[in-house]
Amino acid sequence: MTKTMPRMFRCAFRLRGLLLAAALLVVPSQGFGQAVDSEDEQATENLPLEPGRTFSYQATQGTWMSLDVSPDGSTIVFDLLGDLYTVPIGGGSATRLTSGMAYDVQPRYSPDGASLAFVSDRSGREQVWTLELASGDTTQLTSG
Repeated sequence: MTKTMPRMFRCAFRLRGLLLAAALLVVPSQGFGQAVDSEDEQATENLPLEPGRTFSYQATQGTWMSLDVSPDGSTIVFDLLGDLYTVPIGGGSATRLTSGMAYDVQPRYSPDGASLAFVSDRSGREQVWTLELASGDTTQLTSG
């Protein structure tokens, strides 16, 4: 950089360099697309998700929520603070579908409305899961 370059451009170059240096510091040591070590995978399978304490409250509104409408148009499924709920489309009380330490989000109904697909970290990493609405059974669809 030279003295003839306007001050604004010199500052922009310095800022870009600082941002690049900061980005290199936070890049994970494991490269993208590399296989996961089997020891690491076993450690997350046995991840203890036991709450240290509990907190109870009554929510009347939420933010950063994802929702979907059932194919028949009668029910809404939504996530709130890491749990999934359904509520009649006309209003009423919500019914909790999932609970616990896992962070369940982004629910979507299947075309027939019998199950949901959602993202959860219940296996230790965020994966796609399904929930059969009739039985409550969950199945992990992705791994990695």
